[in-house]
Amino acid sequence: MSELTGTNRDRVVRGDIEGLRALAVMSVLLNHAFPKALPGGFVGVDIFFVISGYLIGKHLLQDIEANRFSFIQFYAKRARRIFPALALLLFCIFGAGWFVLSGPEFLNLGKHIAASTLFANNVLLWSETGYFDATALDKPLLHLWSLGIEEQFYLLVPGLLWLGTSGTTGSIRWVGRFAVLSLIATILLSNFDYPASFYLLHTRFWELAAGVGWAQAELRLFRNASHVPPDLAVPKGDVRELLLWSAVLGLSAVVVLGASDQRMMRHPFADDGGLLVAIGLAVSTACLAYQLLRPTCALRLISSVSAARERIASSASAIGVVLICASIATFSTTEWPGARTLVPVLGAVLFIAATPTAAVNRALGSKPFAFIGGISYPLYLWHWPAIVFFKMLVPDSTATEISIPLIAAFALAWLTKVLIEDPVRFGRLGSIKFPRPTLWPVLSSLAVAALLGSWIANSDGLSSRFPPRLRAIAEWSEENPDINWRVGTCYFYTTAKADFSSECTPEKRSGVPRVLLWGDSHAAHLYPGLADMQRNTRFDIVQWTAAGCPPTVEPLTDEPPTCRMRRESAWARLRQLDPDIVLLGGGWGRYFQLEESESQILKLLADTVNRLKVIGIRRIVIFGPGPIYQTTLPNDLFRFMAARRMQEIPPRFGRIPDSLWHLDAALRKQAEVEKVQYVSILNFFCNGSGCLTIGDKALPRPDLLYRDKDHLTVTGSKMLIAHSNLHIS
Repeated sequence: MSELTGTNRDRVVRGDIEGLRALAVMSVLLNHAFPKALPGGFVGVDIFFVISGYLIGKHLLQDIEANRFSFIQFYAKRARRIFPALALLLFCIFGAGWFVLSGPEFLNLGKHIAASTLFANNVLLWSETGYFDATALDKPLLHLWSLGIEEQFYLLVPGLLWLGTSGTTGSIRWVGRFAVLSLIATILLSNFDYPASFYLLHTRFWELAAGVGWAQAELRLFRNASHVPPDLAVPKGDVRELLLWSAVLGLSAVVVLGASDQRMMRHPFADDGGLLVAIGLAVSTACLAYQLLRPTCALRLISSVSAARERIASSASAIGVVLICASIATFSTTEWPGARTLVPVLGAVLFIAATPTAAVNRALGSKPFAFIGGISYPLYLWHWPAIVFFKMLVPDSTATEISIPLIAAFALAWLTKVLIEDPVRFGRLGSIKFPRPTLWPVLSSLAVAALLGSWIANSDGLSSRFPPRLRAIAEWSEENPDINWRVGTCYFYTTAKADFSSECTPEKRSGVPRVLLWGDSHAAHLYPGLADMQRNTRFDIVQWTAAGCPPTVEPLTDEPPTCRMRRESAWARLRQLDPDIVLLGGGWGRYFQLEESESQILKLLADTVNRLKVIGIRRIVIFGPGPIYQTTLPNDLFRFMAARRMQEIPPRFGRIPDSLWHLDAALRKQAEVEKVQYVSILNFFCNGSGCLTIGDKALPRPDLLYRDKDHLTVTGSKMLIAHSNLHIS
């Protein structure tokens, strides 16, 4: 057995669990650095949750049995483990952000620094979610949502274990109850409120609780491999409760399985597999509860398991790693967490349940894996900010170049462990030992970080850091964006289910042309230009736009669930609407980047055009893809100008990848064949030297043409519509 001795006389750190940590953190790192190469690497976070639940649960239960349980000591140990590296990270991110981030970005960073010191970053991220929220690459502390989940769990689990304690016998009764409720909520609610399901504790609690559950099972049943507990009597009330929870869990999974629509799913087999695992778990738990009513049968079962423990452990370990690796290789973040999350969680539990002598456990317990596992916490802390800042400074970085921030993260993680973690936790600096320092300096440093974050958030991003001309772009944001698109009436975000307001479909007027603006946000950003055109041309605008919902016959892969309802409603109303012109706008380039192939996009549009012609639409105009910036046009411009100490905004900026030019050309050619009008946004705004950045240069405030990553400002919309030659009459 490969073990690393801990600080307490009766506790050891299993080398194989350190190896599992290494597998988890490396999968997350590779997913963040190369998302297309390792699409399911994010499940490493779920594996971390199980490991944390197991270790914390086991330590607490051991303390209860040894009659040394103390809330104060528990939280002091957690503080020594978590706070030092976190405080160092926050100070370094503040320093980097001071020089690299624009005003809005720095303001947002300040909020996240303050929230991270309270372990509420997950709550803040949930509150910020929206179609036009800053992208992941704008948030260096995005990854700390998982730390918030863990710390919130740590606040609850000691009290829940204490509630179930009788003398020196700990019970996970209350942890189990909350865990089942959490799992049921995960299965039932993942389709309804994705941001809350992803970021908040209520759908993650069961993952950590799974580790706590195995910790108690291990302490109760397998303290000694040759020992069989003489008394397995369980109160009948507990057994009945177990049967009830099993029935509710199984019924929930059956209901979701029966209601699932296979055509709308990207990974239907994986999704259904998770639901089947949930049903199997419910049935197995019910069978176990039945056995507990018959202690003699339970004793025979445990005796048989003990006799074949090594073989069972080897099989469990192998199956566990297969489940984990399959999840890493195939799963996507769509509807996560959900029933599918049971697969990697079950895999992690099976691996931990196997003895460290199992072949797979021994392999993961080897020194290289154990080393990475030993620095996994600071490595997780450093890797995402390193990637984010590197991509901000080197936006066109290659796959080889992206290894630079990963190497830097490894170096920073090792230094953090040696110079910060070990001295604070163990009173050790290399081979030098000394009394552990008090917690006050650590707590004070975190408080200072909180004050820094609050200062930034309350100072509007401190754009005064920059020279006056650079400050104008550093603090730029579009005015009244919701009004410009008629948000909440004629444009809705992904989770909204309300129907479009009556003003979005004005009554038909004799002799007045009707123009239908139909599509996602890339149709909505055309509205200001059309509204401006109405000043000189008499026509009515019908606007049906919703985030992530393209104007097509068939759905896109992984599109928001609300799109199906809006699509069916649109097609049902189109014949009665009888528009004179239909303008189709979609984020074709964005969908292309999200792994929709060029041929799929062409087919989706061809089918849509054909159906529109069948129902009698006379004129169809397709707006093609536009430029897509690294983060946003204002932020990218700011960093470009700051790095070169420029005072004037360059007239052209950015580079369009060849694949996007090719998609634009293919769409134009298809439109010519189908005899419909095509508007090339790329050809209007961009050329080989870059894309137009600014409209009226005489205005005191920068008159940018794009508001964010790929959406037009009011000025950009007016320019494009004026160029489009729509000839509405």
